[in-house]
Amino acid sequence: MVLDRWVAIWGGDFAEFSWDEQEDVKAVLASRGRDLREFRISDNDGRADGGSKGANRKVSVTRIANGKTAIYDTDHFAPWITDFDQALQAGEFDD
Repeated sequence: MVLDRWVAIWGGDFAEFSWDEQEDVKAVLASRGRDLREFRISDNDGRADGGSKGANRKVSVTRIANGKTAIYDTDHFAPWITDFDQALQAGEFDD
């Protein structure tokens, strides 16, 4: 049930992100010695509760090994990838 709720809200798979956004994330991960396969990255596709579009897009990043999750706001071109990079540097996803 919880997974169903997750999919309803966070249905946007990373493979569906724009090409340049995917490349930027991969570059950040590589620069920090991490691999994309260590993380589950998705977005709410601009949906508040899996309903109609109109909410601000948010990106969820979870490190699979320990379940640590961060949610980044992308409203008004918020630099979520920069925030993610800083979180990696600060060790926020470490065990």
